[in-house]
Amino acid sequence: MKRTTMWSVIAVIVLALGGAGFYFYNRQSQSQEQSASSSYASLMQAGKADAAAKKYSQAADEFDQAYQVKATAAASHYKKQAQNLADSVKLAKTTVKYSSALLLAQKAQKQTGGYSVMTSQAKKLVKQLKAVKDNYQSEIKPLMKKAAASMEDGDYDSAVSTYNSILDLPYINGVYYAKVRSTVKSLLKQAKSKQSDSSSSSSSAASSDSKSASSSASSQDSNSSSAASSSSSSSSQQAEGSSTSSNDKVGGSTVTTRDVQQIRNQLSNLGEDTSGWSPQDLINLFNYAYQQGHTTIGSITKDDVDGYLNSSK
Repeated sequence: MKRTTMWSVIAVIVLALGGAGFYFYNRQSQSQEQSASSSYASLMQAGKADAAAKKYSQAADEFDQAYQVKATAAASHYKKQAQNLADSVKLAKTTVKYSSALLLAQKAQKQTGGYSVMTSQAKKLVKQLKAVKDNYQSEIKPLMKKAAASMEDGDYDSAVSTYNSILDLPYINGVYYAKVRSTVKSLLKQAKSKQSDSSSSSSSAASSDSKSASSSASSQDSNSSSAASSSSSSSSQQAEGSSTSSNDKVGGSTVTTRDVQQIRNQLSNLGEDTSGWSPQDLINLFNYAYQQGHTTIGSITKDDVDGYLNSSK
């Protein structure tokens, strides 16, 4: 074989091998691209499904994985939108940072190139969080401050009543009031504990006062009779109404001097002038309110006052 012929054969073989290599490389590259496209599509679909189910954290993770496979604008936008929704919901459920939660929901709603389903969900969430924020700022927060002030003043009955009123609000069991509920329940437990301790101390003091009064009464019968007559006469002249009862028990429990002062404070809160009320008048009012179902000093109402005054005329 001539040398030229041999080189020609070698050249043909080299070209054939090169062509085959290029063909297989092309096939492999196409296969990889098809696999990546398939993975991307699957991840995007999974993210959309989780977003529709409001599983925003999972959706954000799947959109991020899709972006790692194929860096598209859609995957990036969807991830940001899902993450903002996830953070908004978490804040609203676990804290009272409603302003921050609302801001994140609004960002999700306005997301450029966002997923239409999440945009619609974000719009509804914004509306919900605005209502939650308004309820917290205008109603719940003021009530919590009022209860805290009552605790500082030692008016545990009022504190318990106020905390219970928060838990009775018609919307309080909503999902975005979870932190409020847990906080109020904890504070209510503390208030009830203080209330119980205060009642025990008052009962002990009342028992001691009763024994002392009994001892004094046995040695000062004439003075006691004169004082009782004077007290009865003075009480009958009260402009606010009166009662001839000298019973210091309400609902079976003795009303202490401290309780009397709390009753007077409650009337002042209701706008009543208590300057003309004797301690016995205040006890009788509480007894009247107790019979109307208002068993704590803090639950005495304006209607109780009016009803008592009318019944005393």
